Amino acid sequence: MEYIDKATNEVVGKLIVEELLADSWNDNEYIGADYDGLKKTKYKNRFTNLLLHEQNNLCCYCLKQIDLSKTTLEHLIPQEVSIPDFQSYLVVDELTNNVIHKTTFDKNIYSIPPQKYPHDIAYHNLLASCDSNLHCNNYRGNKTIAPFMFNNDISSLVKYDRAGNVDCEQYEDDFSKLGLSNASSPLKLIRLIWCKLSQGFNEINQITEEIIDDIIFELILLFDDSRIVDNFTRKPSYKEEVLKYQWFFNYYKRR
Repeated sequence: MEYIDKATNEVVGKLIVEELLADSWNDNEYIGADYDGLKKTKYKNRFTNLLLHEQNNLCCYCLKQIDLSKTTLEHLIPQEVSIPDFQSYLVVDELTNNVIHKTTFDKNIYSIPPQKYPHDIAYHNLLASCDSNLHCNNYRGNKTIAPFMFNNDISSLVKYDRAGNVDCEQYEDDFSKLGLSNASSPLKLIRLIWCKLSQGFNEINQITEEIIDDIIFELILLFDDSRIVDNFTRKPSYKEEVLKYQWFFNYYKRR
């Protein structure tokens, strides 16, 4: 897991939101200053590229390599959240200092920059996630999770063992809600594959799809596990996804 530093692009991120607010002002109220407005191509692509830059083109949760076409904008604080639940997220400066519940944002007062930004369009509340339905943003839905990616120590708190399991007692429940630690998840198998690859090769550029095929075949023989067959030999196959998780090669090399 990697720490996400929102200070990296804070100025530019806020400017994009402020541009949306300015464009949405209509005489005496903001109209369209919401997530539907932010999803317009004029803003979405710029915003997404900004988030990908600060996350090194990695999914904020599973660490898959992603690009503009395979990215979903993830609201750390869900779009539809009660005010009491909203308050539970205000435990880190990134959110406490910059984000306000969208229903308490006064849309009848022109204020750019505002003191705080409505949470459905706030730069500090948005992350770049992969588009999988088996884990991460789409899998999570509106479930409440801790803002662990803003914990400076997150990279040392989260450990991946050689069997592909995730170990992080502090955020165990959150990872389960995201489908990152489930025993049946293809992510566990992908991490296991990279662990084995890191043991057999010194450089990542030595690894080919044929080598990955050999590792998968070994796992099928070794574990006789129908999940491996289902995930890597049937359609849709996760085999093509493996190369997008190269982050784990260096991780296991360091262990």
